[in-house]
Amino acid sequence: IAQLATYSAEYTVSMSENFSRHVLDDIPIPGTTNTIQIECQGLVKVGYNVQDIVPEVDNESHKIYIALPQIQVLDNYIIWDTVKCFEKNTILNPIDFAQYQSLISEIEADGLKKVEADGIYEKAEEHMELIIRNFLSGFHEFEVKFL
Repeated sequence: IAQLATYSAEYTVSMSENFSRHVLDDIPIPGTTNTIQIECQGLVKVGYNVQDIVPEVDNESHKIYIALPQIQVLDNYIIWDTVKCFEKNTILNPIDFAQYQSLISEIEADGLKKVEADGIYEKAEEHMELIIRNFLSGFHEFEVKFL
């Protein structure tokens, strides 16, 4: 795998959802509402596909031009040791595992939005530039330029 994770950020999310059985697809049946509430932390890792980084060396001007590809989300997951789950189950509509799965997917999407709002992509790009500059620091006669 030619991926380089350049930044990660944690998020904390608390989300609750009610699930009811319905008549005619939009009328909830009384007494069939179950509730799932999950509080947890998650981690998002972002970075680059190394094969997509395009370097170009100009020996005449002593410059190295580097075109970075678009940053990618490499991983987004829940830290399972931090999960706190609260349930209100009814016998008329027992909680289904698919309800947990949909809520976890929503939590991961919400966590991604939170870290994006905190500037995870900008910080990842800054770290990538720092990594490359440090890696190329032995070439004193060349100036590194990012496109």
